Amino acid sequence: MTELEIKANVRSAIGKGLYALRTAGKIPAVVYGPGIEAFPIELDAKTAVPTLNGLTGSTLVHLKIDKKDYSVLLRDLQRDSVRRTILHVDFYAVPTDRAIRVRVQLQFTGDSAAVRDFSGILVHPITDLEVECLPKDLVSGISVDLAPLAKIGDSILIKDITLPPGIRVLMDADETVATVTAQMAEEEVAAPVVAAVPGEVEVIEKGKKLEEGEEEPGKEGAAKETKDTKEAKEPKK
Repeated sequence: MTELEIKANVRSAIGKGLYALRTAGKIPAVVYGPGIEAFPIELDAKTAVPTLNGLTGSTLVHLKIDKKDYSVLLRDLQRDSVRRTILHVDFYAVPTDRAIRVRVQLQFTGDSAAVRDFSGILVHPITDLEVECLPKDLVSGISVDLAPLAKIGDSILIKDITLPPGIRVLMDADETVATVTAQMAEEEVAAPVVAAVPGEVEVIEKGKKLEEGEEEPGKEGAAKETKDTKEAKEPKK
């Protein structure tokens, strides 16, 4: 796999100095990884942004820092919530001599006859795979051909995917990657409308309160009124 290249310099500005750094057209970043103590760097926004915008978590990048070279993966990219400009980048330096675990995006290609000819709905239960491989074998995406989905109900499982050399999937081989379902009939799609029954909610609430030990509203007053009325009607002895 051809590595993308980004040039950087060791950064001295930290804390409040980052505002001036960004104003000067630089992007603060950090590099860390096994056997490497994290250290700050800065990227030139004009040259780095086009590359950063196209990176995925499994895209291997050749990072040139002064006279040293690192093979890194993008671990985190922070953007301004309004302008969407890149504020900070985290790079993970991968060991070149041992396998790493990453998530690789699935790239769905081809045409499904079930969708084209039978108006089926294409469903993607998963959109990436957790894999293990050496950095040199890492790919930015794994292709999934949708042509085998010829009729409604057909599915493609992880074990059906042709994997690039050196890639080992760490997920259940029988997990579904793509499937085609039938469109629901109009009467099944529309949820039944049930007219509200006047007083029904009130009755439910009343029952709930009574279960909690609360006295029914108005009952005490009604009982007192009945007793007072009875005493008024009875002749005094």
